[in-house]
Amino acid sequence: MFFLVEVVITYLDDLIGKGLKTTDLIKLFVYAWIAIVPQCIPLAVLLASIMSFGNMAENYELAAMKSSGLSLFKIIKPVFLVIIILAGLTFLFNNFVLPTVHLKSQSLLYDIRQKKPSVSIKEGIFYNKIENYTLRVGKKSKNKDTLKDIYIYDHSAHMGNITQMYASTGKITTTSDTSALVLILRDGNRYEEVINNSSPSQKKPLSQLNFKQLQVNIELLDFKLKRTDENAFKGHEEMLNIWQIDSVADSTKRKLSKRVIELNRQSSDYFFTRTSTFINSKKNTKQINVTTFIDSLKPIEYNRIIDNALTTARSNMSYIDAAATNFESDELEINRFLVEWHKKIVVCFACIILFFVGAPLGAIIKKGGLGLPVVVAVFFFLAYFILTEAFTSLAYEGTMVVWRAMWAPLLIFLPISIFLTYKAANDSAIFDVSTYFNWLTKLFKSKKVA
Repeated sequence: MFFLVEVVITYLDDLIGKGLKTTDLIKLFVYAWIAIVPQCIPLAVLLASIMSFGNMAENYELAAMKSSGLSLFKIIKPVFLVIIILAGLTFLFNNFVLPTVHLKSQSLLYDIRQKKPSVSIKEGIFYNKIENYTLRVGKKSKNKDTLKDIYIYDHSAHMGNITQMYASTGKITTTSDTSALVLILRDGNRYEEVINNSSPSQKKPLSQLNFKQLQVNIELLDFKLKRTDENAFKGHEEMLNIWQIDSVADSTKRKLSKRVIELNRQSSDYFFTRTSTFINSKKNTKQINVTTFIDSLKPIEYNRIIDNALTTARSNMSYIDAAATNFESDELEINRFLVEWHKKIVVCFACIILFFVGAPLGAIIKKGGLGLPVVVAVFFFLAYFILTEAFTSLAYEGTMVVWRAMWAPLLIFLPISIFLTYKAANDSAIFDVSTYFNWLTKLFKSKKVA
């Protein structure tokens, strides 16, 4: 499900019609599959624990263990140790393997998006997607390699439509490395206007070539997949481990602090001085009141001062607005890095919390296999996934402190896991409807007696 949604459906428009090699598609799908492994591990832990302990409870294996004196905590202890090891391996994967996978997948996806769609020449329509060339084909054969009524306009000289070719029939192929389109033209004409740069005002002679067969090679470099240097993507938060993220976040915070200091200095040294309510006389050390000074001005001088004051105020407002925008951008950038830092660790603890949700649930519902356990596991995981996405959005926007937002879903599921573990340890039938029905019956009977 994750693979279909995140790769095939999300990037379908970027893949269709690009004429990509099978190896490039396989690389992209493999990278995407590896990248979603951390998201699937909590679901796998939840589902496996529900199915395993549900199957043991359904076959009365848990009852036999408990009757022999083992508590639920001793029964799940070996599995719990395995979950801790799995959580540690998940952290190592997130911190060392996943950044490299993201780097390679995102660079490949970027190159695929930049690649032009493959050449698709339709009948009776001028095709101008190839740089410096315009093609028109009257008809195509069934295998689409034989063409009829071919028109080619060559603009590679960048001097207008001075070269034209017409052919009755022809064939279209590509070179072995697909770097050029090869057109074999038969029974046609080639016209070219000869430009004389020394005397452009003179009449332009026309060169005409009648041919039985002519080969035209058109370069398709823009249609090939060009690989970008992966170093250009290394600054993204998903391509860094936690120590690199700490370094980048600290440098961004220092940059933000410097901007705050610069704004304070600008406010004290420039804004306040230019908008002071007193004017110092150059000859006299006494301060002159602004009202008295303004009354002594001529109308022209007064208007000039007002214009200068408005210009200064507008300039200051623009500077402050730009500084506020930069502050907001830096804070959002810091949030992005901190979110990724917490993501690498939260998934590890999610395995542990969801295990203590799944194992007690399996012992309580006493059902194994792929029926009810799968439904229950998907329900709880969807709740966890929706909460994670909602709080992550709040962290990105800066509405909520990053560490609170990223750990909030686990804090919500923690009391649920404790409650389910307590109920399973005491063999409580919380999913038995008759239990609640009997409790309500007793409650109403006690009211009638009273």
